[in-house]
Amino acid sequence: MIKVGHDLTDAEIAARYDAFGGELSMHSDFYPAVAEFIGDVRGQRVLDAGCGAGQLLVELHRRNPTAELYGLEISSANVDKARTHLGDAAHIMQASLTNLPPLPAAFFDTVILTEVLEHLRSPLQALLALKPLLKPQGAFVITFPNSAAWLPFSGLAALLAPLIRPMRGFLPHEHPLRTEQPIDTVFSQHEVFAILHQAGLRITDRACRETFPYVLEFFYKFGRMANPPRMWQRLDRWVSQRGWTVLGYRIFVRCQPIQAMHRGTR
Repeated sequence: MIKVGHDLTDAEIAARYDAFGGELSMHSDFYPAVAEFIGDVRGQRVLDAGCGAGQLLVELHRRNPTAELYGLEISSANVDKARTHLGDAAHIMQASLTNLPPLPAAFFDTVILTEVLEHLRSPLQALLALKPLLKPQGAFVITFPNSAAWLPFSGLAALLAPLIRPMRGFLPHEHPLRTEQPIDTVFSQHEVFAILHQAGLRITDRACRETFPYVLEFFYKFGRMANPPRMWQRLDRWVSQRGWTVLGYRIFVRCQPIQAMHRGTR
């Protein structure tokens, strides 16, 4: 696990995100993929924790117009962008995930953290703070980057990148030599799964995207592609179906509090 920016305060982190003006975003096909993994949430109450500029909430509203949508975001610039994008379609609140605003217990059917855990000083603390907000049979949907997908090339790239700049293309985007974020963490799938277990969460479904990311880098850099090619999406599905998600850079998981799962089986 490699960290950068973990010495910053919440106010410093918010200010540095504000400097991006709400323009940070994933590949355009990422949000539809997450929404598809989340599934049908019509009529449900959904929280996007760390919602950025609201890109996923926009997609969820398009697919689930009767869902009651909420967003939490630390950056005022992102909050403004999200409110502009969504209007009355979502309730957007400015707050840190480790200093939540007053919200009722057992309020949400689904709590989403999309590419958020790696940007927190304490992912475990955030999960423990959010867990009481879930309804008894509610679920988390979490996506995160998996640095193990860049092996074995990332180890050599970390040594050479300070001297040979193009080698940074073989490093995870969260690496200190590559990240643009004010706070970032290089996590492996194994390390995040351990945090989920510590938080008392059990994974009930998982999938991956961007299998073999170091190969995809060539499409992005030399093919001038904005999204992974369609054949890669088929590869991602094939890898996910076999449970080999460690090969994917973007991991999607659905998980529930263990106690809630036990109650549901009685």
